[in-house]
Amino acid sequence: MFSALRKMILPIIIIVLFFFMGMIVLEWGLGMSSRSDYVGSNAAAVINGEEVSWQEYNRVFSMLLRTEADKSEEELPDAQVKQIQQDAWNQILQDRLIMQQVAKHKLTVTEEELYGYLRMSPPQELQQTQYFQTEGKFDYQKYVNAMADPQMAPYWSSLEPHIRNEILKLKLQEAVVQAAHITEAEVRDHFIVSTERIKAGMINVTYARFSRPPPKFTDEENRAYFAEHKDEYTVADRAALSLVKIEKKPSPLDWERVYIRSKQIYDSLVAGADFAEMAGFYSEDGSGKDGGDLGWFAQGRMVPEFDELSFSMKEGELSEPLRTQFGWHILKHHGYKEEMEDVAGKEKKEKVKKAHVSHILLKVATSEETLDRSFNTLNEFQAAARDQGFAEAAKSMNLVVEETGLFVRNGNIQYLGADRATSDFAFENKIADISEVMENATDLFVIRLDERRPAGPATYEDMGEKVKMDIVKSAVAQMCRDTANAIWAELQSGANPRDAAKKFDAEYSVPEEFRRDSYIKGYGRGPSGIGAVFSLTEPGQWTGPVDHDKGTVMFELIGRKSADISEFTEQRDSLRTILLQNKQQQCYGRWYQHLVETSDIENNVEKNQRRSDYM
Repeated sequence: MFSALRKMILPIIIIVLFFFMGMIVLEWGLGMSSRSDYVGSNAAAVINGEEVSWQEYNRVFSMLLRTEADKSEEELPDAQVKQIQQDAWNQILQDRLIMQQVAKHKLTVTEEELYGYLRMSPPQELQQTQYFQTEGKFDYQKYVNAMADPQMAPYWSSLEPHIRNEILKLKLQEAVVQAAHITEAEVRDHFIVSTERIKAGMINVTYARFSRPPPKFTDEENRAYFAEHKDEYTVADRAALSLVKIEKKPSPLDWERVYIRSKQIYDSLVAGADFAEMAGFYSEDGSGKDGGDLGWFAQGRMVPEFDELSFSMKEGELSEPLRTQFGWHILKHHGYKEEMEDVAGKEKKEKVKKAHVSHILLKVATSEETLDRSFNTLNEFQAAARDQGFAEAAKSMNLVVEETGLFVRNGNIQYLGADRATSDFAFENKIADISEVMENATDLFVIRLDERRPAGPATYEDMGEKVKMDIVKSAVAQMCRDTANAIWAELQSGANPRDAAKKFDAEYSVPEEFRRDSYIKGYGRGPSGIGAVFSLTEPGQWTGPVDHDKGTVMFELIGRKSADISEFTEQRDSLRTILLQNKQQQCYGRWYQHLVETSDIENNVEKNQRRSDYM
């Protein structure tokens, strides 16, 4: 490894000088810092006027990251790191909001409460402290002795602020959930639902039977259906926008910069650097851990440029940097072989030529200066649009104006997808208002509000596609109902259930014994049918046809296992405790969600994560 690094000294110096000079030009000469000012902030977040520093966020993130990294010997995947970033934000948000509520309600902790909590409920992190363990297990007596040891006083003093906060949080939680209670009827109903079981026969006529293929209707029939059900179709508030956007994609300069890096690596390889070591150090894909080895592959498996080069190189040959949609690749060829394999469309196996290649991949990301350049262009356009008009400014700057269709609040927006900030602008501003420069995961853009329509009755043009789906569903549901009614008539005349079902191409089946909250194979969890069969009292009784969300069903009661009241008496207290805990959790969850929704939260963590994903 060190020999490879020695060979890289000159390229490294060149690269460092290149980027140093580049930064001087970009920062001093071109003045491209505006977008950084736009998305940056001295605070990671502001929660109800209270700032969260980046130091605090990074401390929590680093702690969570280290905890997860210790569980695995391999590098954490990007998706997991992003989730840890989100977890860190959620932890900080919850802590701040709750402590703000603690201050609002003036909750306090006495010395007696602090001592009692530490003695009776040793925090988990203290139980895991090696000092309080004996033979790898928490030693409560050692822990209590330490609490009484005067020499340990500084240690306990250092813990006091954290422990006080934890007690305050518990006090607040207790205050929030104290309204939750469980009635005797709730306990009994839960016991019955969880223990009473039914054995039943079933004839289920499902939508799938009549929707493959679905029935077809003319435009006149669709319009007639809409006219008949017009009162069922309404539209929410809607808006439409014009927008000018610039995609966040690498510029030619970005590609050139990464090419220079790849060319320096290539020169080091030519000079004798070990390919596998260099791949492990530089390659930006999963093959890096294997020295860049992609194994054996047949022609046609890789993207065209990579594939063509892989099957034109000689064994042992090293390629100059190759550009594909993924970035710049340097290939090392290990040889060819032929194997007998199945070939699509052929009955017999054929010889397939395979190549064995390793590569080093340097991905090309959109640089900060490219994003700044795009931001400055749109910033200039936005100013011109307010003076000259949106379309005129776009034309003068050779920018394309797109027009979205009508969309509902927080719905999908043509050309942008679902974007909360854009939606808020559209429904909180005046017609012809023009936004500042905005951004999402893939684009920077400026929007103008063109139209807003109030909620009200829908036209057929508004709902044409939904009407087409609804009329098919209605027709299929009616066919299920008619078939089930015909089978029901046979059953009422005394026909055998299996024969009656078979006569109309249906099936009589006997699912496994089920409870009120069970999933029934072939039916699902629909409450209408399950509720109907549980209302039956005598074996042999039928429910009659019952519509559900996937068809029409009939159940025959075969047997019932009723709830045992003696078991209820034994389980009452434990069930009550479980149900109360569940209700308290739900109560606290609703309270916290309301707290988040009614708080003033500026989340710069999310903005910077979104930016870093596309740089």
